[in-house]
Amino acid sequence: MDLEYRAIDRERTPFGLLELRHYRAATGEEGYEITLDGAFLMASHGSHAERAMAGLAYDRLGERRDGLTVLVGGLGAGHTLRAVLDLDGVDRVVVCEIGAQVVEWNRRWFADANGQAVDDPRVEIEIADVTAVLQAARESFDLVLLDVDNGPGWLASPSNARLYGASGLASVRAALRPQGVAAVWSPAPNPTFESEVAAAGVGFERVDTTELGRREREPGSTIYLLRSS
Repeated sequence: MDLEYRAIDRERTPFGLLELRHYRAATGEEGYEITLDGAFLMASHGSHAERAMAGLAYDRLGERRDGLTVLVGGLGAGHTLRAVLDLDGVDRVVVCEIGAQVVEWNRRWFADANGQAVDDPRVEIEIADVTAVLQAARESFDLVLLDVDNGPGWLASPSNARLYGASGLASVRAALRPQGVAAVWSPAPNPTFESEVAAAGVGFERVDTTELGRREREPGSTIYLLRSS
Protein backbone atom coordinates (compact mmCIF):
# COMPACT_ATOMS: atom_id res chain seq x y z
CA MET A 1 0.00 0.00 0.00
CA ASP A 2 1.47 3.34 -1.11
CA LEU A 3 1.58 5.92 1.65
CA GLU A 4 2.30 9.63 1.71
CA TYR A 5 4.19 10.88 4.76
CA ARG A 6 4.48 14.30 6.35
CA ALA A 7 6.76 15.06 9.31
CA ILE A 8 4.93 16.90 12.09
CA ASP A 9 7.40 17.12 14.97
CA ARG A 10 10.83 15.89 16.09
CA GLU A 11 12.71 15.38 19.33
CA ARG A 12 16.40 14.70 19.88
CA THR A 13 16.91 12.07 22.62
CA PRO A 14 20.00 10.28 23.99
CA PHE A 15 19.06 7.35 21.72
CA GLY A 16 18.57 9.32 18.51
CA LEU A 17 16.07 11.49 16.65
CA LEU A 18 12.41 10.73 17.28
CA GLU A 19 10.03 11.89 14.58
CA LEU A 20 6.26 12.04 14.49
CA ARG A 21 4.84 11.55 10.99
CA HIS A 22 1.35 11.69 9.53
CA TYR A 23 0.59 9.12 6.85
CA ARG A 24 -2.19 8.86 4.29
CA ALA A 25 -2.95 5.99 1.91
CA ALA A 26 -4.53 6.25 -1.52
CA THR A 27 -7.57 4.51 0.00
CA GLY A 28 -8.04 7.47 2.34
CA GLU A 29 -6.78 5.61 5.42
CA GLU A 30 -4.61 7.86 7.58
CA GLY A 31 -2.87 7.93 10.93
CA TYR A 32 0.36 8.73 12.75
CA GLU A 33 3.60 6.91 13.40
CA ILE A 34 6.78 7.42 15.41
CA THR A 35 10.24 6.66 14.05
CA LEU A 36 13.71 6.73 15.59
CA ASP A 37 16.48 7.79 13.22
CA GLY A 38 14.14 6.79 10.40
CA ALA A 39 13.34 3.32 11.76
CA PHE A 40 9.67 2.57 12.45
CA LEU A 41 8.73 2.20 16.11
CA MET A 42 4.98 2.57 16.63
CA ALA A 43 1.82 3.82 14.92
CA SER A 44 -1.84 4.45 15.51
CA HIS A 45 -2.53 1.28 13.47
CA GLY A 46 -1.17 -2.24 13.97
CA SER A 47 -1.75 -2.49 17.70
CA HIS A 48 -3.17 -5.96 18.39
CA ALA A 49 0.01 -7.42 19.91
CA GLU A 50 0.84 -4.29 21.90
CA ARG A 51 -2.61 -4.44 23.49
CA ALA A 52 -2.47 -8.20 23.97
CA MET A 53 0.71 -7.98 26.08
CA ALA A 54 -1.23 -6.66 29.06
CA GLY A 55 -3.93 -9.31 29.08
CA LEU A 56 -1.56 -12.20 28.44
CA ALA A 57 0.65 -11.21 31.39
CA TYR A 58 -2.35 -10.47 33.62
CA ASP A 59 -3.85 -13.91 32.95
CA ARG A 60 -0.67 -15.52 34.30
CA LEU A 61 -0.54 -13.64 37.57
CA GLY A 62 -0.95 -15.44 40.86
CA GLU A 63 -4.11 -15.20 42.94
CA ARG A 64 -3.61 -11.51 43.76
CA ARG A 65 -5.57 -9.43 41.25
CA ASP A 66 -6.19 -6.15 43.09
CA GLY A 67 -4.05 -3.18 44.06
CA LEU A 68 -1.78 -3.92 41.11
CA THR A 69 1.20 -1.79 40.14
CA VAL A 70 2.41 -2.03 36.55
CA LEU A 71 5.51 -0.81 34.73
CA VAL A 72 5.16 -0.05 31.02
CA GLY A 73 8.47 0.36 29.22
CA GLY A 74 7.93 2.51 26.14
CA LEU A 75 4.84 4.68 25.73
CA GLY A 76 4.77 4.67 21.93
CA ALA A 77 1.23 5.33 20.71
CA GLY A 78 -0.24 4.35 24.08
CA HIS A 79 -1.80 1.03 23.02
CA THR A 80 -0.23 -1.07 25.78
CA LEU A 81 -0.97 1.60 28.39
CA ARG A 82 -4.63 1.67 27.33
CA ALA A 83 -4.88 -2.10 27.67
CA VAL A 84 -3.32 -1.99 31.15
CA LEU A 85 -5.76 0.66 32.34
CA ASP A 86 -8.65 -1.49 31.15
CA LEU A 87 -7.59 -4.43 33.36
CA ASP A 88 -9.41 -5.04 36.65
CA GLY A 89 -7.50 -4.21 39.82
CA VAL A 90 -4.85 -1.86 38.41
CA ASP A 91 -4.19 0.97 40.87
CA ARG A 92 -0.94 2.45 39.55
CA VAL A 93 0.90 2.47 36.22
CA VAL A 94 4.45 3.78 35.83
CA VAL A 95 5.32 4.55 32.21
CA CYS A 96 8.99 4.91 31.24
CA GLU A 97 9.49 6.88 28.04
CA ILE A 98 12.75 8.36 26.82
CA GLY A 99 11.10 11.11 24.77
CA ALA A 100 9.28 13.88 26.61
CA GLN A 101 7.57 14.98 23.41
CA VAL A 102 6.09 11.50 22.96
CA VAL A 103 3.84 12.21 25.93
CA GLU A 104 2.50 15.35 24.25
CA TRP A 105 2.14 13.51 20.95
CA ASN A 106 -0.07 11.01 22.78
CA ARG A 107 -2.26 13.80 24.09
CA ARG A 108 -2.61 15.58 20.77
CA TRP A 109 -2.27 12.97 18.04
CA PHE A 110 -2.87 9.51 19.55
CA ALA A 111 -5.68 10.33 22.00
CA ASP A 112 -8.33 8.84 19.71
CA ALA A 113 -6.34 5.61 19.44
CA ASN A 114 -5.69 5.18 23.17
CA GLY A 115 -8.60 6.93 24.88
CA GLN A 116 -6.48 9.71 26.41
CA ALA A 117 -4.58 7.11 28.40
CA VAL A 118 -1.72 9.34 29.58
CA ASP A 119 -4.15 11.58 31.48
CA ASP A 120 -5.65 8.78 33.55
CA PRO A 121 -5.02 9.67 37.25
CA ARG A 122 -3.43 6.26 37.86
CA VAL A 123 -0.63 7.00 35.38
CA GLU A 124 2.82 8.30 36.34
CA ILE A 125 5.15 9.25 33.50
CA GLU A 126 8.91 8.99 33.99
CA ILE A 127 11.08 10.47 31.24
CA ALA A 128 13.83 7.95 31.76
CA ASP A 129 15.59 4.87 30.44
CA VAL A 130 13.54 1.87 31.55
CA THR A 131 16.74 -0.06 32.26
CA ALA A 132 17.72 2.44 34.94
CA VAL A 133 14.25 2.36 36.49
CA LEU A 134 14.31 -1.44 36.64
CA GLN A 135 17.76 -1.46 38.22
CA ALA A 136 16.50 0.80 41.02
CA ALA A 137 13.34 -1.24 41.70
CA ARG A 138 12.97 -4.15 44.12
CA GLU A 139 9.75 -6.16 44.16
CA SER A 140 7.90 -3.04 43.03
CA PHE A 141 5.72 -4.28 40.16
CA ASP A 142 3.15 -6.99 39.58
CA LEU A 143 3.52 -6.65 35.81
CA VAL A 144 6.41 -5.35 33.71
CA LEU A 145 5.57 -4.81 30.02
CA LEU A 146 8.47 -4.00 27.70
CA ASP A 147 8.09 -2.63 24.18
CA VAL A 148 10.98 -0.19 23.91
CA ASP A 149 12.47 -1.64 20.71
CA ASN A 150 11.40 -3.54 17.63
CA GLY A 151 12.08 -6.66 19.68
CA PRO A 152 15.19 -7.99 21.48
CA GLY A 153 17.03 -8.61 18.21
CA TRP A 154 15.96 -5.44 16.41
CA LEU A 155 17.11 -2.71 18.74
CA ALA A 156 16.07 0.92 18.43
CA SER A 157 19.42 1.73 20.06
CA PRO A 158 22.48 -0.56 20.48
CA SER A 159 22.68 0.42 24.15
CA ASN A 160 19.36 -1.35 24.74
CA ALA A 161 21.08 -4.72 24.29
CA ARG A 162 21.79 -4.77 28.03
CA LEU A 163 18.06 -4.90 28.73
CA TYR A 164 17.80 -8.32 27.08
CA GLY A 165 21.01 -9.82 28.48
CA ALA A 166 21.88 -11.33 31.85
CA SER A 167 22.00 -8.05 33.80
CA GLY A 168 18.78 -6.71 32.29
CA LEU A 169 16.89 -9.95 32.91
CA ALA A 170 18.14 -9.98 36.50
CA SER A 171 16.80 -6.44 36.94
CA VAL A 172 13.42 -7.42 35.50
CA ARG A 173 13.22 -10.39 37.82
CA ALA A 174 14.21 -8.34 40.86
CA ALA A 175 11.68 -5.62 40.02
CA LEU A 176 8.78 -8.07 40.01
CA ARG A 177 6.82 -8.92 43.11
CA PRO A 178 6.36 -12.62 43.99
CA GLN A 179 4.28 -14.34 41.29
CA GLY A 180 4.69 -11.28 39.08
CA VAL A 181 4.95 -11.53 35.29
CA ALA A 182 6.95 -9.66 32.66
CA ALA A 183 6.08 -9.48 28.97
CA VAL A 184 8.48 -8.63 26.14
CA TRP A 185 7.26 -7.81 22.62
CA SER A 186 9.12 -9.19 19.61
CA PRO A 187 8.16 -9.27 15.92
CA ALA A 188 9.18 -12.94 15.69
CA PRO A 189 10.68 -15.74 17.80
CA ASN A 190 14.22 -14.86 18.86
CA PRO A 191 16.42 -17.88 19.71
CA THR A 192 19.24 -15.68 21.03
CA PHE A 193 16.93 -13.99 23.52
CA GLU A 194 15.47 -17.34 24.53
CA SER A 195 18.98 -18.61 25.25
CA GLU A 196 19.68 -15.56 27.41
CA VAL A 197 16.45 -16.10 29.35
CA ALA A 198 17.21 -19.79 29.87
CA ALA A 199 20.78 -19.02 30.99
CA ALA A 200 19.39 -16.55 33.52
CA GLY A 201 17.25 -19.30 35.02
CA VAL A 202 14.01 -17.48 34.22
CA GLY A 203 10.99 -19.51 33.19
CA PHE A 204 9.37 -18.22 30.01
CA GLU A 205 6.50 -18.84 27.62
CA ARG A 206 6.41 -17.81 23.96
CA VAL A 207 3.03 -16.75 22.56
CA ASP A 208 2.34 -16.37 18.85
CA THR A 209 -0.23 -13.61 18.18
CA THR A 210 -0.92 -14.61 14.55
CA GLU A 211 -4.49 -15.61 15.31
CA LEU A 212 -5.16 -12.35 17.13
CA GLY A 213 -3.62 -10.37 14.30
CA ARG A 214 -5.67 -12.15 11.65
CA ARG A 215 -8.85 -10.70 13.12
CA GLU A 216 -7.51 -7.20 12.44
CA ARG A 217 -5.66 -8.05 9.22
CA GLU A 218 -2.30 -7.57 10.89
CA PRO A 219 0.78 -9.83 10.82
CA GLY A 220 1.40 -11.86 13.94
CA SER A 221 4.07 -11.07 16.52
CA THR A 222 5.67 -12.86 19.46
CA ILE A 223 5.10 -12.10 23.13
CA TYR A 224 7.53 -13.53 25.67
CA LEU A 225 6.13 -14.02 29.16
CA LEU A 226 8.65 -14.29 32.03
CA ARG A 227 7.86 -15.23 35.61
CA SER A 228 9.46 -13.85 38.75
CA SER A 229 9.57 -17.25 40.43
